[in-house]
Amino acid sequence: MKLVLSAREAAAELGIGLPTLYAYVSRGMLRSEPEPGSRRKLYSAADIRALKARHADGGTTSRQDTGLATIESALTLIHEGRLYYRGVEIEALARSARLESVASLLWDCGTEDPFAEAQEFQPVLPESLDGPAMARLLIGLAAASDRDLAAHARSPDALARTGARILRQAVASAVGVETAGEPVHLALAKGWGRPEAAETVRAALVVTADHELAASTYAVRVATSTGASPWRAVSAGLSCLDGPRHGGMAERVAHMLDSIASPEVAEAVMAARLKRGEAIPGFGHPLYPEIDPRARILLAIAGSDREGRHNAVVAAARRLIGRAPNVDFGLVAASRAARLPAEAPLVLFAIGRMVGWIAHIIEQSRSERLIRPRTRYIGPLPG
Repeated sequence: MKLVLSAREAAAELGIGLPTLYAYVSRGMLRSEPEPGSRRKLYSAADIRALKARHADGGTTSRQDTGLATIESALTLIHEGRLYYRGVEIEALARSARLESVASLLWDCGTEDPFAEAQEFQPVLPESLDGPAMARLLIGLAAASDRDLAAHARSPDALARTGARILRQAVASAVGVETAGEPVHLALAKGWGRPEAAETVRAALVVTADHELAASTYAVRVATSTGASPWRAVSAGLSCLDGPRHGGMAERVAHMLDSIASPEVAEAVMAARLKRGEAIPGFGHPLYPEIDPRARILLAIAGSDREGRHNAVVAAARRLIGRAPNVDFGLVAASRAARLPAEAPLVLFAIGRMVGWIAHIIEQSRSERLIRPRTRYIGPLPG
């Protein structure tokens, strides 16, 4: 075997496609090095042999770093610090695309419009909408799921139409009113009493639509593999998203920003957090060596806040921990710049990500296999 391989040679040796090869690199399973004088990447033959050996040893479906199954997908690619939906970079989509058009792209709808029939669906409005946003979303999905008899149809086009109905229910649950026929971003902006913030809402929904096999997405695919309805599978994703290490991270970012009274004290407050052993939330992402592209888009939309606090926090994080902002910080900064309610970052993340979850539901539904990773037992051996 040669000492180094091209991308096509490495993919052929492993028996995978190029998108899967790039995903292996983004997940740290393989290394790539730039070819001198070229934009191409080269792959170590020794790394390829080691990965093949793990495959032969039954380790193909288990990642050493997280223990999650590796699932092949044609939806999202993270490569060299960039994020693509079905080959389209999110920077291009974030300029003008609506969430509905991103859904049609990820759901592979072609010329069909899955949202046309969704206008006839009447979402359930729970009697009490005073609870936290995540509770309202979960209650709304639970109440509507049993009424949606068409959700039992599992063809790709039927699943896409169900996805459109789920999105409509989620928007109604989030803002407390039915929004017939309006694009998701306009409905949310108006429901929050901030119609002038529609562009911020639109971009935030687009950049959060999918992100490979995040924890919540994995839960959605596991639920789908059991035969659960799309409504139940999306609820599984919401339950994971609510955790403070995932979608709930935005709340931690907001609390940190509230503890910084002025730009001048940003570095001192953040250094005090580190001294107490606390993390600085909203910075760094294992899949992006530089800045999270979603954060770059959201911070550009947010601009500089009036007090300059956001800029001061970003600069302090660079100096203290050497990390750039991620999507959680971007969502909070953009929401505050647009004067959206405190729950907006989580709601935007949840509703935007539902589009990706539904795409994964459609993709997973093509398989008859139950997702059931094995454990590596490390307990006491039988006597």
